[in-house]
Amino acid sequence: MEDFGIIIACCDQDYHYAKGCCGSIRHFLGDVPICLIIDGEFSAPELEKAYGVKVINHLNVKNKVLRERSFGWGLTKMVAFWESPWSKFLFLDADTIVWGDMLKYANFKDFDVIVDRPLYKDTLEEVSRFFFTTQEVEKHFPEFQWQKHFGEYFCTGTFFAKRDLFSLDEYIYMLDFIKENPNIFWFGEQGFLNMMIFRDSDAGKLRLGQSSFQVIAPKFKWDELKKRFPVEKTGPVVQGDDACVIHWAGPKPTLYNSQVYSEPMNFSRRKCMREAQGLTGLPAEALLKSEDIKRALNIYQKKLVRKVRKAMKLSVKTGVNY
Repeated sequence: MEDFGIIIACCDQDYHYAKGCCGSIRHFLGDVPICLIIDGEFSAPELEKAYGVKVINHLNVKNKVLRERSFGWGLTKMVAFWESPWSKFLFLDADTIVWGDMLKYANFKDFDVIVDRPLYKDTLEEVSRFFFTTQEVEKHFPEFQWQKHFGEYFCTGTFFAKRDLFSLDEYIYMLDFIKENPNIFWFGEQGFLNMMIFRDSDAGKLRLGQSSFQVIAPKFKWDELKKRFPVEKTGPVVQGDDACVIHWAGPKPTLYNSQVYSEPMNFSRRKCMREAQGLTGLPAEALLKSEDIKRALNIYQKKLVRKVRKAMKLSVKTGVNY
């Protein structure tokens, strides 16, 4: 496919998963070009050398608005819509892998954006929890008939899209609106990106395609995932023409977590470790395990900092010393 690549957004806490995501791309899709959009100041020299990965970060984003306002949880991926190295791309969150020939869904001849069609239907309560507060959307965006797409709202961990799908002015308007109204759209960009896509589709501004190609791991039992996505000593075993993105949108696939079926990610991380860093066996396992521990410690540290700040604010407000 001409002028096409895969874009992964990551930060320091999920970079080790992004490496696994790259490994899965190379295993299933060959030499498809890859780009990382990094929220942070670290680099990815091993991936650049092994896989020819391009890197976009704060330093080389061309647009000032994107550089200053579109990095951080839930916003980093939005950079892809205007600064993708290719006119067409597949986007992936870092905590995903591809499984099988995902490119069979890339029908850019008929569509400008192709999103996941959920196999499950969210309740009204779940729409208001994971996407947007419906009453507020009705109030502020009366032209958007959100009820029309009830059951179609998707997890934005993966999608196909064309560059410049939206005008930058439309995005800036949404950023300004969210700043003034922080309690309407949820889960980072997920709520407002769903609204932008379905609203513009209804208005005839873009051609929307939908296919069921995302597997949200927490929505399935361990045994169901293992049966569909077996990984043997020789590697992953794709059954028939199965192709999808596995997304651990919840508990993460650490190396030895018996509560989460993680073998597809484990295989991909080991593959990347071998090809990008030349490590196998015990040295590789030790480094992979240390990455999991480092992530857990970072999360614990950030939670502790939030608790301390909350306690300090309460102390100031009540005059109680902690």
